[in-house]
Amino acid sequence: MDVLGGRAVADPYRWLEDADDPRTREWLDAQADLYERARASWADRPAVLELLHKLTAFDLLSVPRWRGGRAFYTRLGVEAERVALLVAEDGSEPRTLIDPAATDPTGETALGAWAPSVEGTLLAYELAVGGTEEFALRVRDVDTGVDVDGPIPGCRYTSVAWLPGGAAFYYWRDRGAGPRVYLHELGADPAADAEVFHGAADAEEFDLVIGADGRWLVITATVGLGDTTQVWVADLAATSPDRPAMRRLADAEGGWTAVWPHRDGLLYLFTDTDAPRGRILVVDPTADPEVRARTLVAEDAVDVIESLAIVDDLPVPELLVWRARAGRSVLTRHRLDSGATLGEVTLPGRGIVSELAARPEGGPEAWFRYSDRLTPETVYHYDARTGACAPWRAGPLPEVPAVVATETTYRSADGTPVRLLLLGPREDGTAGHAPRPTIVQAYGAFGEPQVADYYAAALAWAAGGGLFAVACVRGGGEEGEEWHRAGAGAHKQQGIDDFLGAGEYLIKAGYTQPGGLGAFGQSAGGLLVAAALTQRPDLFAAVACTAPLTDMARYELSGLGEYWREEFGRRDQPAELEWLLGYSPYHRVVPDTGYPAVLLTAFADDGRVDAGHARKLAAALQHATAAPDPILLHHEAGVGHGERTRSGRLAYYADVVSFFAAHLRADASVAAHLRINHHHHAPPDTAGQHQ
Repeated sequence: MDVLGGRAVADPYRWLEDADDPRTREWLDAQADLYERARASWADRPAVLELLHKLTAFDLLSVPRWRGGRAFYTRLGVEAERVALLVAEDGSEPRTLIDPAATDPTGETALGAWAPSVEGTLLAYELAVGGTEEFALRVRDVDTGVDVDGPIPGCRYTSVAWLPGGAAFYYWRDRGAGPRVYLHELGADPAADAEVFHGAADAEEFDLVIGADGRWLVITATVGLGDTTQVWVADLAATSPDRPAMRRLADAEGGWTAVWPHRDGLLYLFTDTDAPRGRILVVDPTADPEVRARTLVAEDAVDVIESLAIVDDLPVPELLVWRARAGRSVLTRHRLDSGATLGEVTLPGRGIVSELAARPEGGPEAWFRYSDRLTPETVYHYDARTGACAPWRAGPLPEVPAVVATETTYRSADGTPVRLLLLGPREDGTAGHAPRPTIVQAYGAFGEPQVADYYAAALAWAAGGGLFAVACVRGGGEEGEEWHRAGAGAHKQQGIDDFLGAGEYLIKAGYTQPGGLGAFGQSAGGLLVAAALTQRPDLFAAVACTAPLTDMARYELSGLGEYWREEFGRRDQPAELEWLLGYSPYHRVVPDTGYPAVLLTAFADDGRVDAGHARKLAAALQHATAAPDPILLHHEAGVGHGERTRSGRLAYYADVVSFFAAHLRADASVAAHLRINHHHHAPPDTAGQHQ
């Protein structure tokens, strides 16, 4: 029992926070046995796993980063376990530069962040082992494929900014006193690297950029995982690299901001400061600090700005603006000098853009990654001279099942309209509306939007006759920063209410029936779904939570919780503790309650969300439930929160889909039982893309 702010807070399973406690190890052994016996009973799992392999049988490429006439990009091949990094000259065939599987056949080594030098002759890259996200930074010679520097330990997804010439770069890491920016000269001892910046207190990470001309260093300090950013700039032509004179840009105070230094000498800022749906500013860094940035593209009443790219060497240089508009993406074209709208880039469909980039040294080309509910992620090349878009290094794509994607809107408890993305089976050429086993998923945190992209697990569920629904609840970024703040902090319950409203709507509207509804959430979405489970256990027949926060009275004490106080709240503030405990899943478990079937998945090496959260909630639910449905814990060793092997990822999703198949099909009130037919596929139907 803890006493926080004068309030007694129960914690009967505190001992499960210690993974090395003999009692915890014995308890985990029993949980593993229970889980394996349950999984062995999921008859659909082999067919689900086979279908997932087929649906992901394509080369997944990242958008290329061009340096010195070379394109650097990642590829997850059809049979590959891990992402590899490739390089290609203009017009040449690519060659593999970094392949973790080639040096570690066990699949335990993963590629992290990477950055080619300005000339494209060197590559800074990270590797980590065992899913820990404890990365070490190295430098490889692009021509020889030989490492020439490193390792530099303790670099968690670091950002690297190369100085021209390739003799040194800036990077950040945390040596125990918070993140700091350092200058590293190739061949030097990393312990002697000069600290050049530490920035704001409570900064979680930094983004580092040097313009193509090598003059301007831009450091963006992120505080509270994106709730607040500070932008600092230094003129490297005026100082030595190890002592940059940083000055703070006042125009981006208070919100989220990203900065692009362009070869025209100006800085282009994308920010939600004073513009919840985003706006684009331009500032001359040589101007008097009192001169304010100029608004180039104003905030829109509907669109949410996501990013930008600049294309030039044109009669009229253009700014490409990537926007979210009513659940899909658009790329608008603007004059770079005035921001005046010129039109839109014709995308392959009414889908989602997930990356956008142009050459940092300038040029008329851009690259973006596109997908929709029926089309896997594909990188496209855009030529601003002709307006043409075409796939870039695209290989064969898998056939998709006969499914249809639609979209609808429901109203939450307070009347707020919330979008709901639907993916279901196609029967007789129509979507149909018979009650079906239905999974509803959401995220609802950190301003991250839920989008209608290619999702193999959802396709597998829909292929079997089920309905997969994604609720765009408050707390996410679907409608901009105001939508995020409306489901964060003191308002977190509103996002939970939105999710519960989605479940109620799906039943009331006849998409499913009581006993046929499942809930699914991962990471912060796991917290959302666990909160919904403990508030309305009667609403769901099955719930799957992956890597969830569950003990909100102690979330700050482990993983990356200390950086999430702006999103959720602080336990040392009585008012904030009240709202945390108001929805904390672990503290909302009630004895002798009929809880539905629950699958909690935790990763033993998770450095973001400690696996103790899932362990404690599993124990509390198992002790409290008065229903016969199982409370299962899948506790994976050697796996972290982020990157994992292809086979491991597909096995995980096969478990989740099969768990729902076992528990949502069992209720006689469900009209359509799940039928995994993995031998029948139909070609994509563009009419089935969400409208």
